[in-house]
Amino acid sequence: MTAQAPSIATTDVTTPHRRALVAACAGNAVEWYDYAVYSASAATLAAVLTAGGSGGFVTVFAVFAAACLFRPLGSLVIGPRTDRFGRRTTFAAMIVLMAGATCAVGLLPPWSAIGVAAPVCLLALRGVQAFSAGGEIGVSLAYVSEYSPAPRRGLNGGWYLSTIAVGLAAGIGATALLAAVLQPASFQTWGWRLPFLFALPLGTVGLYLRLRLDETPPFRAVPRHQPVRPTVVLRDHRPAVGRGFLLACAYSAVFNVWFVFLPSYLSVGGHSTVARSLSGALVGLLTVVVTAPVLGRLSDRVGRRPLLIGACGTLLVAIVPLYLWVAQGSTQALVVGNVVVGVAVAAVVLPSFLADQFPVRVRATAIGLAFGIGSAVVGGTTPLIATVLSAHAPSVAVPGYVALWLVGGLVAALRSPETVTR
Repeated sequence: MTAQAPSIATTDVTTPHRRALVAACAGNAVEWYDYAVYSASAATLAAVLTAGGSGGFVTVFAVFAAACLFRPLGSLVIGPRTDRFGRRTTFAAMIVLMAGATCAVGLLPPWSAIGVAAPVCLLALRGVQAFSAGGEIGVSLAYVSEYSPAPRRGLNGGWYLSTIAVGLAAGIGATALLAAVLQPASFQTWGWRLPFLFALPLGTVGLYLRLRLDETPPFRAVPRHQPVRPTVVLRDHRPAVGRGFLLACAYSAVFNVWFVFLPSYLSVGGHSTVARSLSGALVGLLTVVVTAPVLGRLSDRVGRRPLLIGACGTLLVAIVPLYLWVAQGSTQALVVGNVVVGVAVAAVVLPSFLADQFPVRVRATAIGLAFGIGSAVVGGTTPLIATVLSAHAPSVAVPGYVALWLVGGLVAALRSPETVTR
């Protein structure tokens, strides 16, 4: 009698599974490094690539918001192809797009040399980055989930969330370090370009790791099927997609206000230096790095739903007072506020929760519809909305806007079935 191969759902983590997780998460960290460098450099980009002043700051976040409209396009184009042809090759293509576009931003001539063409080129390159990020979400969550034994999906999803924070922390940390060690004039003249140019060697490493990956066993086990249509996926899985969309909106609103908008707002408004405000965000992201795997493992034992409810509820209660305290610019507020938000963000166990919601044959497409579109429509526009609100409304308006989305996320969590046993 021939021995049967053990099921991925019941085995321990073997060497191929571990290699797949490391390669996927390492490439994921490289990709999100590229994404973070833009937000960390927002104040400098406004001074160098636009006409400057408050209008330039608005322009940079308008580019951020407009480019994020390409994110749903990436989800809608890449997700169905991934569900039909496989996860592996898409992984490699996404990291090439992201790293190439990020490196090109570091080579853009300034406003003083090419005028309005500078922000136009910035918009085009940010569009490529956003398309890549939108396509990445569905395929990466599907890949990590399908290579995870059932009792460890939350843990591995926590590692995935942790490596997003690693990439973002690396991008913010590189920018903060250069801003701290260089003279302001040198940083604005050429120093800001270096973190963007670092994307090329980092992307090469990520590409090498991803090209060595195999296709996931669950995908190989599914017979080749007809093309996946997003409209059909939405029709068949509307409640799950809707709940995932609201949770993604809440998560993205918190994340982009706290780690994208707030550091630049503090430095531009004179509440803190660039180095100190970015260092505060770095503390929060490192908190996510440490706590996300722990809380992901906890979700394997107690379920995803209690953690989602706790995270959304905590952030809903704390976001307004924490934001107003951190906006004063004190070091104590920056550290405590970022640690609290970092732990709460790590408790939003979306990677494992979303992957558990959908079958293999439509998983990448459905996650793209929920997370890709939610993070684009709300997450991508939140920094711009926060910039406008901070200029024309009371200070409480920015965290109040985030709190509205947290209400939606909390309702979605309360109405969600438990998925940990699936």
